[in-house]
Amino acid sequence: MKDSVLEFRKIMEYAPILYVLIFLLVFSLLLFLRRRAIVRRSGGPFFAPFHISYGIFYIHVALCFSRRRIPLKEIKQITYAIFRGRSGGGARYAFYIELRNGKTIPFFFGKSKRNEALVEKLKRNAGRYGFKVDSTGNY
Repeated sequence: MKDSVLEFRKIMEYAPILYVLIFLLVFSLLLFLRRRAIVRRSGGPFFAPFHISYGIFYIHVALCFSRRRIPLKEIKQITYAIFRGRSGGGARYAFYIELRNGKTIPFFFGKSKRNEALVEKLKRNAGRYGFKVDSTGNY
């Protein structure tokens, strides 16, 4: 009995660490499930940051806490910038979707060759979709 009490006290010493680890696990799982849900709805690739399908712009990025399904008719302009990462963090794209009602939806994703090709394709086809794509330059 005395041994079990000592073991319980040892476990309780590490309880804050366990709570943090459980929180991180649940948060990561939530982000994964959010991304999986929007990818299933859009029919696009899992690792793409966005996808356009049947007149709707789908945002696949997990850390976008606003609308993730935007009809192309509501988009006025997309502005993007490239931010260099600090101390080896890698470059990032910052996308700002400006809607016709005046609201702006920001989201961020990493810069890679696949994402560069996706952004170039978006710039080429922007006229067909009915909105402008503007680059604010590199920062």
